[in-house]
Amino acid sequence: MHSFLKKTLSLSLALSLLAGAAGATTLTGLETETVERNWESSLFFPRMEALTGVSMDAHAVSDETQYANLIAAMAQGSIPADVLFKANLSRAQEQTLLESGALIDLAPLIEANMPNLSALLAAHPDWRAAITLDDGRIASLPLLNTTERQVCVWINAKWLSALNLSAPTSVAELTDVLLAFKAGDPNGNFKQDEVAADLIGVYEMRWLLPYFGVVADDSNLARLPDGSLAFAPELPAYREWIATLRDWVAQGILPQTAFTAMHSTAALSAASSDEKTPVTSGLIVTMTPYTHVPSAAAADYDALLMPDASGATRWRDLLGEVWTGCFAVSSSCEDPAAALRWVDALYGEDGALLAYAGVEGEDYVWNADGTWSFKLTGSRTINDVRANVLMYTGAAMPGLYPSDFISKVASPVDQHVFEQNERVHAVSEQVIPAHALSLERQQRANELTAVLGGLVDRGVARFATGEIELNDETYAAWLSELKAAGSDELVAMYEALPQTSAEN
Repeated sequence: MHSFLKKTLSLSLALSLLAGAAGATTLTGLETETVERNWESSLFFPRMEALTGVSMDAHAVSDETQYANLIAAMAQGSIPADVLFKANLSRAQEQTLLESGALIDLAPLIEANMPNLSALLAAHPDWRAAITLDDGRIASLPLLNTTERQVCVWINAKWLSALNLSAPTSVAELTDVLLAFKAGDPNGNFKQDEVAADLIGVYEMRWLLPYFGVVADDSNLARLPDGSLAFAPELPAYREWIATLRDWVAQGILPQTAFTAMHSTAALSAASSDEKTPVTSGLIVTMTPYTHVPSAAAADYDALLMPDASGATRWRDLLGEVWTGCFAVSSSCEDPAAALRWVDALYGEDGALLAYAGVEGEDYVWNADGTWSFKLTGSRTINDVRANVLMYTGAAMPGLYPSDFISKVASPVDQHVFEQNERVHAVSEQVIPAHALSLERQQRANELTAVLGGLVDRGVARFATGEIELNDETYAAWLSELKAAGSDELVAMYEALPQTSAEN
């Protein structure tokens, strides 16, 4: 942050603290940060006031059920605040709150009051399309993240080295590696406690599908190389994937309990913070390894990208670059322009850094090697910083993710995870863009997805565990059941979209 801005912030912050909350715009939203964070005492809001000249009287709701009730009450005329920050609004909630008059349309106000966001939307018309409703109105503002973390399949590279194995490049090689993990004591504790593929539930196992040439979303829709759509279970490669899961269960690579059990690593993490406890996971699925294993072992895992049978390497982008529903202005706000000027700072560097790192010299420092670190002196811990300075953790907040800055953090583990995620991001694609359908059609698609999703997950589990024999007759019967539940209708709803809307 520039030195003159730091001086201005310091002076303005002192004045704002003396002035109190007089004339402030009221702000509420959902706070799900696990470290207790009080918006009333957080340094973020007075610093944003110093930066923008706009005061926010902020009060968070930490209970998700209570917050959902608050949003529902808004549609009935009970407006809790002028602004929703970390608003966590679905597309249906946006539409309902606009129609009820609880929220105002932001579309005509953005260009005049938000130069940072306006420039971003002009450079990325697809971003504007993602936040715009069918009738042209904009109910909420997004988080924009061009380097978002990816869900990856992570393989224990330390175990590969311990067993003198190379990273697998095919499903057959992966199977051989996992068998070696299971039998070879790669964690060196002289126990056969290794879980070769520590994957729990069909959702995690589904991230193996790209190795078979199938990139499918949560609706089980797959985008084929020619641009057409298919219901994934109907593809021959999908059946090959199920057959592989069945073989892995039979070989002990996947435990029989893999479809219902708790992660062995999750149990370990819950029971002990001992970094010396032997790691037992060979293959995991997550955004970052330290959600599953002790942080000291996180850098031992590499993202596993393998080509499919055609030689192509493709992956599914789970989140996309635009996360909608993060900021909205209610009809009770007397100065919407000021509220938009405030949030626009988060789409620029200075505001983003306040949310993601704080103030240079006070909360973080630059190191001689070009990296930065949080300033932890005396009894101050990283949890203190998360609770009292940062704002980006917890529910998604509006703004532009400062990827260039974050990538320079002085953390070997994070650096490793960033590098691996970038490898995956480079070959990732969205099957269906967010909000491709109208609200009414999306509601029908959601109904079909819920029913079909349950049938698919149960079918995969029953085939993989041997409850149902996997053969032509049983597989055809399963596909008939899926068709009867609406798989063709679901594909047709998205296939009818113009190709320009369906492309990533």
